[in-house]
Amino acid sequence: MNQEKEKINLTSIQKFFWMGITVALISPIAGIILGVAFWTEPELKKQGKSILVFSIIWGIIFIFLTNWLVEQGYLPSY
Repeated sequence: MNQEKEKINLTSIQKFFWMGITVALISPIAGIILGVAFWTEPELKKQGKSILVFSIIWGIIFIFLTNWLVEQGYLPSY
């Protein structure tokens, strides 16, 4: 039997996009900075906008989630 193996082929633009999404998940502020940096590059303009929007939405979700967890007593309040 001859089975063809599927290869994942990522272009450098896709690599930068997924790197930006990963950074945005870890830190929304860093994601915003990276999104703006990508947005200034002509080849990465579309990816930069996507990362920027994702970072802002994730940041808002993160704020509401942490406030809810503090109210529920799962996180300490200072």
